[in-house]
Amino acid sequence: MAVSAQGRKRKPSAEKVEKNEATRLTLIEAAAKIVGRYGYSGCSIARVTAKAKVAHGTFYLHFKSQQELFDLLLPTLGARMLDKISDAVRNATSLLEVERRGLEANFAYLVAHPYMYRLMMEAELFAPTAFRAHVDMLLERYVRSLRRSLKDQEPPLYSEAELEQVASMLMGARSYLLMRFCAVDGKIRPLSPEMLDTYLRFVANGLKAGPLPPMLAVPEAVAPAAEAAPKPVRRRRVTAVTDA
Repeated sequence: MAVSAQGRKRKPSAEKVEKNEATRLTLIEAAAKIVGRYGYSGCSIARVTAKAKVAHGTFYLHFKSQQELFDLLLPTLGARMLDKISDAVRNATSLLEVERRGLEANFAYLVAHPYMYRLMMEAELFAPTAFRAHVDMLLERYVRSLRRSLKDQEPPLYSEAELEQVASMLMGARSYLLMRFCAVDGKIRPLSPEMLDTYLRFVANGLKAGPLPPMLAVPEAVAPAAEAAPKPVRRRRVTAVTDA
C-alpha cells in the first residue's frame, strides 16, 4: 500500500521544537519592546523581525498575523511576571507579608521590564481578548492567594464572591499607584518605602471608619401613579335674570 507524503512526514526532533519555541519567544519579546517604545500602533512586523534579528518570512512560520502576535503578548509575558510574584510570596506567613512581598516583586519586575506598562495600558484597545485573559489570570491568582492567607479566619471574613471583589480593589490600588507615582516618561521608578508602608497600613486597617451602619430597608420602588387629568367642567347655560 502506498504511503502518502503526509504520512511519511517525520516529526520534528526535540532540538528543532526547542529552537522553534525559542524563536517564537524571541519574536514575542521583541514585539513587547517595540510596543513599549512605539505603542501597538507602531509595532509593525518589519520592526519586530528586525528587533528579533530574523528574516521577515520567519514571522509567518510562528504567527498567522500581526493580531495573533498581539493576542499572545500580554498572556505570555504577564504569566512570566506572575510567576516571579508567586515565587516571591512563597512561604509568606501572613496576609501582610504576602502583600509586601508581592507588591515589591511586582514593581521590581516592572522596573526591569518597563515595556510591560504600555503593553498593559494599550491592550484593552488593541488586544481586548488578551487583555481580558490577562485580567482574569491576575484575578484568579489573587483570589487564590487571599483564600490561602485568610483560610484560618473564623468566622470567615469574606465570602467567595467577596474575595473576588476585594482582589479587584487591591488590583486597582496597585494599578493607580503605578500610574500616578511610578510611571514617568516610559520608565518605571521603584515604589518608595513610604508608599509601600502606606499601602500596607491601608490593607491592615482600612479607613478605620468604624462598623458599617445597618442596611436600611429600601422599599420596592413604586412608580407614582400618574395624576388623572381633571375632567373638563361642563358649563351650564345660564339665563340671565334681570330685576323687573
